Amino acid sequence: MTMINRSRLTIFALLLTGILGSIVAIWSWSANAQTASLTVSPTVAWQNTTVTLYGSGFVPGEKVSIWITYPDYTVYGVTVLTIDERGQFSHPYLPDFLGATFTPTGRYTYTARGWQSGREAYASIDVDIAPAPGTTAGVQLTVDQAVQTQGNTFTFSGSGYKPGERVALWLRYPNNAVADLGVQIADGQGRIGLTIDSNGVPVGRYALTARGLQSGGNGIVEFEVQVGDALRPRGTAELEVGPGSSQQRSAVSLRGTGFLPGEVITIWATRPDYSTEWLGDVTAAADGSFTTELYLSEQNPAGRYAFSAYGNRSERRAVAEYTLLPGR
Repeated sequence: MTMINRSRLTIFALLLTGILGSIVAIWSWSANAQTASLTVSPTVAWQNTTVTLYGSGFVPGEKVSIWITYPDYTVYGVTVLTIDERGQFSHPYLPDFLGATFTPTGRYTYTARGWQSGREAYASIDVDIAPAPGTTAGVQLTVDQAVQTQGNTFTFSGSGYKPGERVALWLRYPNNAVADLGVQIADGQGRIGLTIDSNGVPVGRYALTARGLQSGGNGIVEFEVQVGDALRPRGTAELEVGPGSSQQRSAVSLRGTGFLPGEVITIWATRPDYSTEWLGDVTAAADGSFTTELYLSEQNPAGRYAFSAYGNRSERRAVAEYTLLPGR
């Protein structure tokens, strides 16, 4: 064998070794990329419960982002952690979504993603309604009209508390989220009173609880909010939305026609739960038209929306429907 042939064989062997090494490295990285795992304990929790996230299989020292997907597919960041020398982390967490102020019940999904490795892992948790005390004999909590449409005011009266005691108030929403309404002082006869404006809130069944902090007396009353008339078109105006559906983190275009030249047009969205959100005001052009663009982020719930445009001088109202799909 000549020196040239030997050299060629040597180069070929080195190239083959390098290729095999690359293949092994790629295979090893691919295999390792599948080793990350995430668990949450407990997997079923009550509202206002601390949970613990456990992660493993990440690169030691890398940072890991954790976020959570709600039952309605809205997404919120949880935290950023640094992985320990074993490629693991443990994170006790009293999440905002598990706080007693607004937690809906349902299934939530955590995602953990390594910044350096790109490894991703998932874990789910089911949130159940927290136990609550029942009503107390001698305590009464009533509402003037138990069923009304959005935009109306519910008036509540309570009695049977100690004179001058502090009474805690909270409201349970149709999705079992709980809102803290603060504390009211009972009058000299142990009575309280309050009103709740239902403008723009989700439709469905609500429960108001009033608990005496000294006596422990508990009153509960349920009431129902029904859909108002905000989705009914009025007049000759028209509204188009494009596209008719898209995923979270995308933009949609709204085009309205048939309004008065130069009038201010108020735009709002009716969400899948029929709650409403003001999106802003625009001014119609000389031909009574307008065009505007909206961005729907991962923090907008997936589902069916209705966009409404209302002319403040003409009182014309146009409505267009749109479907927001879960992001990837």
